[in-house]
Order: sequence, then structure tokens, then C-alpha cells
Amino acid sequence: MDIQSKKIVVKIGSSVIVQEDKIDRRCLANLVGDVAYLIKEKDKDIVIVSSGAVACGIFSVGSKEVPVDIVKRQAFASIGQVELMKLYQEMFYSYNLHVSQVLITADDIYNRRRYLNARNTITLLLNWNIVPIVNENDTVVIKELKFGDNDNLSSYITGLIGADTLIVLTDVDGLFTADPKKKSAKFLPVVEFSQKGKIEKFAFGSMRFGCGGMESKVEMAFRMAEEGKMTVIANGKKENILRKILNGEARCTTFVPKQNNLTSKKVWLRTTLQKGEIFIDEGAREAVCEKGKSLLPSGIEKIEGIFERGDTVDVVYNGKIIARGIANYSSQEIEMIKGLHSKKIESVIGYKYSDDVVHRNNMVLMGEEDA
Repeated sequence: MDIQSKKIVVKIGSSVIVQEDKIDRRCLANLVGDVAYLIKEKDKDIVIVSSGAVACGIFSVGSKEVPVDIVKRQAFASIGQVELMKLYQEMFYSYNLHVSQVLITADDIYNRRRYLNARNTITLLLNWNIVPIVNENDTVVIKELKFGDNDNLSSYITGLIGADTLIVLTDVDGLFTADPKKKSAKFLPVVEFSQKGKIEKFAFGSMRFGCGGMESKVEMAFRMAEEGKMTVIANGKKENILRKILNGEARCTTFVPKQNNLTSKKVWLRTTLQKGEIFIDEGAREAVCEKGKSLLPSGIEKIEGIFERGDTVDVVYNGKIIARGIANYSSQEIEMIKGLHSKKIESVIGYKYSDDVVHRNNMVLMGEEDA
């Protein structure tokens, strides 16, 4: 499948750039050469999401231990991130390209203002023809705010920069119907979204230094497809793999995207973390889901969670999340105005930000297409 995308995110897994107990410089140099080619010859905007910091840290200090303990992994990541960036800097410099380091936490994605700041920064770097190299800020991130693995991080970065293609490089050619080491395993070059339930059981593999595996890649790829974005899983150790993918010549698995009309804000809303829940009645459900209206206080039955104005909340009807949006009022304020007509808001709490609790422009329907 020939890829026409202008903006592309390339995720490089630990299994690609680690060879036994050292960094595979030959493989990394080949990938850097491919990225440089795509930028200079194909006029592509490339953002790299790179694993390998923990492995670089371990190799740098001569340790033989691959830690499970989060604090030790964070310490190795802080050492290895410097080494990893030094490698990228040296290799890209030979192509007269500069790199930048972008460290992200999940909170930077869930917070709308920080999300936009990160997007603006990366966009400017791309305009300057600089290659952003993204990794999770492992040194400071806490468990509750981790992406889980760099597969998930790369999917969020794809949405953040407005790209519509994500290339995930690992140490296998793509998705198989069984463990690739088995003769019975069949290779799957193309996966449609309609195959979701059947395909998910084919996820195999684990990582020595990383946190992900084929299961997380498949799960992420289907989520991306639902958002209208293409995911390609390929073997990053193959010579000139990125050039071949872009030219439709690679042996790889392509997850075909669904047609999707969601705006970038609504894609963000679907994937961001909610801070509370608003439970509504049938009239409010009909207004929101069928008439495309905003959520008014009159249709709210109860709320759960503590949140502030500007936080993201789920809208729930009959036990099911039907929408997600940005709250115009805090949980404490909504508790006071729920069930009331909008014209009574000011008399109850002493002021009024707006007539609606969640405006339609700041809301996305869950589980279905939205305009």
C-alpha cells in the first residue's frame, strides 16, 4: 500500500535497536538514513518515537540486570536518554539534519492546554526541518500517568501532530495468525477494522527491554483505525524498511483506517482521561445524541467524581458512556444546579459561565461517528 501522508510518526522499538547486550548501531544508522531520505527526497514531516533509553542506560553502566522495579528503570532511563540522543544527534548530523528531544507524560496529553503547547512546539520544529525524537518522561512519571508503553505513546503523538499514518517498527514482519516461529503461522498483510474481534487473538510476542508486545500493537492499531488513521507494523531490522513501506514494497501489516470525520479536538476528547461522570435522563440523551444539542443542567440526574471547570467528563445514560466533553462548571457547581433550568444558574450559584454544562462543540459521542 503506497503511503501518501505528509506527516508520519515512526515508532522504533527496543527490539529493533538492541542486539544482545549492545545498541545495534548499524540498524539504527540504516533507519536514520531512511528518515533523512524521506525528509529530504520525499518532503515528509517525520516524528520519531524511540524506545531504548532503559537499554542504553543499562549498557552504559555495564549492568547485566534488566530491572522490573520502577525506580531502577527510571534511573536507567535518565542515564540512557542522554546516550540515545547522542547517537541520534551524531547520525542525523551526517545528513545535515538536527534533532530535538521531546519528553512527554500522559498528563501532557490529558491536559488540553499542555496538549496544544506540545503540538505547537513539535509543529514549529517540523517547520524548521528539525527531527523531533519523542519518549515518555520515564524519570519523573508516576504509574498512574504512564502511557503503558511507547506503542500507546506513539498513537497519541500521531493524533497530537495531526498525522494520519503511524509506522511501528519491531523485530517481526508484522502480524501472524500464530507465533511466527511456527510453520503453521500465516502472515497477514492487510487488516480491516471489521476483522477486529477475530484478529485480536493473533497477538503474540514479548519484549526484553520494552513494555509492549504484539498485543498492545494490535489494540493500538485498531484504536487508530477507528480514528481514521493508518498503522503499519513492520520489521525495523530489514534494510531500507521505511523507504520500502512508503513505496508499497515492504512485507508488513497494514491496518486500514475507517472513514472518520472527527476533528482533532474530538479525537483528543475520545482518548483523553476523564475526571468525573455526569448521569443524565432520557430527554438529555435524546438532545445530545439525536439532536446534536449541548448538555443543559435540566437533564442531569447526578454526578460522580471531583472535577473543575475545564476538566474532561463522561456523560452517562442508563449505565453506558454516551459522550465525553469539557465541563463548563465544577462538580460542586453542577451539584447545585443539576435538574434546574439554565436561567436559574446565576440565582443559585451567583454567576453564570454559560447556559450549558457541556457545549456541543466541546463534546464527542462515544462508540459512533460524530460530526
